[in-house]
Amino acid sequence: MKTRMLALVTLFIGLLFQGVVQAEETPAQRVAALLEQNRNIEGEFRQVTYDEQGKQLQVSEGVFLLAKPNQFVWDSIKPFAQRIISDGHIITIWDVDLEQATQRPLSGELGSSPAALLGQPAETVLPLYNITALGAEKFRLSPQEDQDLFQTLTLSFRDQVIDAMSILDALGQTTVIEFNNVEAHDGVAKENFKLDLPDDVDLIVEGQ
Repeated sequence: MKTRMLALVTLFIGLLFQGVVQAEETPAQRVAALLEQNRNIEGEFRQVTYDEQGKQLQVSEGVFLLAKPNQFVWDSIKPFAQRIISDGHIITIWDVDLEQATQRPLSGELGSSPAALLGQPAETVLPLYNITALGAEKFRLSPQEDQDLFQTLTLSFRDQVIDAMSILDALGQTTVIEFNNVEAHDGVAKENFKLDLPDDVDLIVEGQ
């Protein structure tokens, strides 16, 4: 479950950080422009995972903070405390109740799949996906080639602000992330993305 959560978070973050403003009206360019407007934001999230039959499997709630380039805090508060923090170079996943943490290079997370590669420039990555406009502020992304993370991903915006993200994965499970009380900011202190772990936390460092 930790791996799945991390994959979804890095996918979401990667999507937001890939944005390049475009004036054209194609769905891909519209998605890029909307994502660019949501790179420095903070708010709350509610994440629900359903099985193939629509049965609810898991619910988590928390808060998040994003700041370009590639800095983020993703704090799950309920039902279990977990902090995922990136300073733009290193990502730390801290399972608070388990007193365990893992650190690894962020580049490995952003590059672990075609989906996560959306953290790279839009003109390089978006051609890997078929993008369909489902409305003025709703888009479906489908990988052009088979891959393990998801079958389709739907991004929804409201008044140009990220509103929801729905992921149908390769196992047929659907994860819906709803974003609430989202606010833009002009930048925050780098200290927000530094994590001082307590001495009793078991830290595993990977890929360095």
